[in-house]
Amino acid sequence: MKKYVAHIILGLLFSIIILSFKPFNMKLLKINIPAVEIKTLEGKPFNAANIGSTSKPTLLVFWATCCAPCKKELSSISKVYKEWKNKTGIEVVAVSVDLPQYINEVKPFIEANNWNFKVYLDVERNLMKAMNAYSTPHSFLIDKKGEVIWDKQGFVNGDETLIYQKILEVIKY
Repeated sequence: MKKYVAHIILGLLFSIIILSFKPFNMKLLKINIPAVEIKTLEGKPFNAANIGSTSKPTLLVFWATCCAPCKKELSSISKVYKEWKNKTGIEVVAVSVDLPQYINEVKPFIEANNWNFKVYLDVERNLMKAMNAYSTPHSFLIDKKGEVIWDKQGFVNGDETLIYQKILEVIKY
């Protein structure tokens, strides 16, 4: 009986792993960033469709100051951003989805952590919803043509290595 249960559990685990594995396909999503108004840190309107329109690969990350995995992901990326940018041309754009009562904490947090990439505000979460992102952190990789080609939800230590591998694949494309 124990062997039978163990085989079922192993079979289920194997099935979950196989079903969740999707090889990296450079045209996996084929979407563009929607034309949704977000705000700069200074409160000025910004058309989100301009993210990824620089002819450079772009990593877009939805995050919040109350989200520990978000802060870990962006802090990990911040440590290697200069190297990544020099080697690949990648632009990193962080979009805060903090609620209105916490929006004043975003800029001081960024400054305290020396994040040197662009940060925008999506207080009403219109961009996040338009991109079907319902949790943070949620990262999207945008190719040189401005198409979203890969996304990833969540963050665990070491994910920055996976993200960098995907960036390298994008610049070869």
